Amino acid sequence: MTIAFEVQEKMRHMLRLAGLVLVTLTTAANMCRASAERRDGTAIIIPKSACSVVDLAARELQYYVEKATGIKMPILVEASAPETAAKRIYLGATKAARNVGIDPARLPRDAYHIRTSGDVAYLVGGDGAGDPIGSSLATPVGTLFAVYDVLDNDLGIRWLWPGESGEFIPKHAALKIKDRSETVLPRFRFCGLRTGRPEEIRWMRRMRMHDADGMGYGHSFEKWGEKYFAEHPDWFEMDSKGVRHPGKSMCVSNPGFHKQIVENWWAEQQKHPGFRTIVNICENDCPGACCCPNCLAWDGPTPPWPRPTPYDNVHNVAQRYARFAMAVLKLAREHDPNAEVVSYAYTNMVFAPSGVTLDKNVIMGYVPDVFFPRTPEMHEWVHRQWMGWTNAGASLFLRPNYLLHGYCMPVNWTRQLAEEFQLFETHGMIGTDFDSLTGMWSTMGLSLYVLGRLHVKPRLPVDQILDEYHSAFGPAAKQVKAYWDYWERHLQKHIDVHKDGLWHYVRYPEHVEKRFPLES
Repeated sequence: MTIAFEVQEKMRHMLRLAGLVLVTLTTAANMCRASAERRDGTAIIIPKSACSVVDLAARELQYYVEKATGIKMPILVEASAPETAAKRIYLGATKAARNVGIDPARLPRDAYHIRTSGDVAYLVGGDGAGDPIGSSLATPVGTLFAVYDVLDNDLGIRWLWPGESGEFIPKHAALKIKDRSETVLPRFRFCGLRTGRPEEIRWMRRMRMHDADGMGYGHSFEKWGEKYFAEHPDWFEMDSKGVRHPGKSMCVSNPGFHKQIVENWWAEQQKHPGFRTIVNICENDCPGACCCPNCLAWDGPTPPWPRPTPYDNVHNVAQRYARFAMAVLKLAREHDPNAEVVSYAYTNMVFAPSGVTLDKNVIMGYVPDVFFPRTPEMHEWVHRQWMGWTNAGASLFLRPNYLLHGYCMPVNWTRQLAEEFQLFETHGMIGTDFDSLTGMWSTMGLSLYVLGRLHVKPRLPVDQILDEYHSAFGPAAKQVKAYWDYWERHLQKHIDVHKDGLWHYVRYPEHVEKRFPLES
């Protein structure tokens, strides 16, 4: 019993010593960290009443600088910031920024200005008052984009996918922002991938994605049948037997229909003076199929074959919808000379229009349902239709369904996607709207990362972006590259069964064994 008691006492003594050592080491570590912070002396300064955008920008800057350098910069409110903070990074609408002539009110939404002067830096953006990473990209976040610019270009940080596991953070001795004084405008009027998940919206923000004021669009006549069909059946699709139907496509050559669209739009405009909205004339989620004599008379010539699926056996109504857009724009300009209309080049409307001149205020969402991988002939056909629309005078944004592809097997069509994006970007692309970000990061992660980086730097060589992704895996970089290269070769080698990507997601269980046999 005595021996056992002595052993217990010795163990208690050892535990007390261990605890004392642990406390001492922890205190020393904290002192070292505090010392490092004091030695660096950099502080993040925000306005007294910082909006949510600036608050998030400050936290993101603080977090990533600490991860990269080990230095935790304090976040201080401008009015109470001590003079001892010799190095300062001013975020948002501070008095200090205004004193050197940087006025955020003069910056467009999502634009930003970065200026360095000795040990002082100013990161100021066109910000909004809403949630920067809520359920959409609606809030302007210029100051946040300025921070991501610094993290990207000065620290080399990359975000391969959402969450901490997707972060690549190189080590640095300290943050040094390159000397510059520049205003950076958004490359696109609006751009993004469709999702409602905050973690993916945060990832898109890091890829500088954003909305635009007044750009509400989508299938716009789906409820018109219950409201107008009884009194105005002539506004709705006529079938080949001469019968009108609600709930399908519209009779887009009908002047009364045009007039009602503009009246509805203008009535909404009057409710929000000073805020311009676009006239949404996007057709319902179906082909344009009205067979009335006037609509048929508006149609152009039959496009030549061969055409890729799903356009091989459809009637071309692109010219009809181009004329529809111009007719509505003309009426809208009677109310507002700067009015814009938005429509879709979708289904049998996708063909390059002929014999019609469009206006830059006709904004077309290009929806080419020719999924990847493509044969060279299919690839060229899709690009030729884009060029036809832009050469006709319209402003185009890319509105594809490509990202509905994939599901639970790996796909890699990154190079074809990048080639298309860069071609369109150099030929008039004003924005993007990808349907949808489905969260398949393990099977589509490489393509999604490249797509994100192209939104930041549209003309960055794709091989450089691929190297960014692969090298982030460190010692496993070669194996990761080999993995994705294998699946790229697989898709190209079996393009006959993979090329109809539309059915890849519509009937995935029926086709997956054919597309991915066990031996693959």
